[in-house]
Amino acid sequence: MNVSQLWQNKLFARTVGASYARAIEQRGAARVFGRILFGTDVDRIYRAMRVVAELPEGSAVLDVPCGGGITIAQLTPGQRVRYVAMDISAGMLDHARRRLRPDQHDTVEFVEASIEQIPFPDDEFDLCVCFNGLHCLPDPAAAIREIARCLKPGGRLVGDFATRGQVRRADAYMVLMRTSGTFGPGGTLNDARRWFTEAGLTIDELECSGAITHFAVHK
Repeated sequence: MNVSQLWQNKLFARTVGASYARAIEQRGAARVFGRILFGTDVDRIYRAMRVVAELPEGSAVLDVPCGGGITIAQLTPGQRVRYVAMDISAGMLDHARRRLRPDQHDTVEFVEASIEQIPFPDDEFDLCVCFNGLHCLPDPAAAIREIARCLKPGGRLVGDFATRGQVRRADAYMVLMRTSGTFGPGGTLNDARRWFTEAGLTIDELECSGAITHFAVHK
């Protein structure tokens, strides 16, 4: 079973996937876990998620993989945007649906699909957010190319991923997760630079905080 098939498994989604989602939702625990294992400031991830709250009216945003839906919570009450939450895991989408506030039900659209075959036309979205996802994918470069295709000219991609070669203990953890099938091959900081540039994206920010790389790029 490859990493994509594993995340599509319902039992995996209800157990490991749900635990993964809840971990990032518990900010206090996530800060400790992030500092000890990844040597990173987890608050930087939460701050980056605020980008969705800054979208002007009428914008379209793609959240992929949306996981448990933590980024959706950054939408402000009454914010008039089109928000597409996409994940390959039906279980993770169910978890995200359960977290919606009442005012978000008419704003958020849920789509079950692979990030390597995004079911939307070219130039569809003003923003894509991809938090804690690239290291879980079988082919991050292919995912970035698909995201780039779906971004409007000038559209942005903002997110982060666990990165090899930065923190030794994090590298050991990522090997364990790859061996279990939970993570894909991941990549280094240089790999990320190549993924973005080969997809035709311009890098605005690409910086490591411990073993977590934060990125902001545009088309």
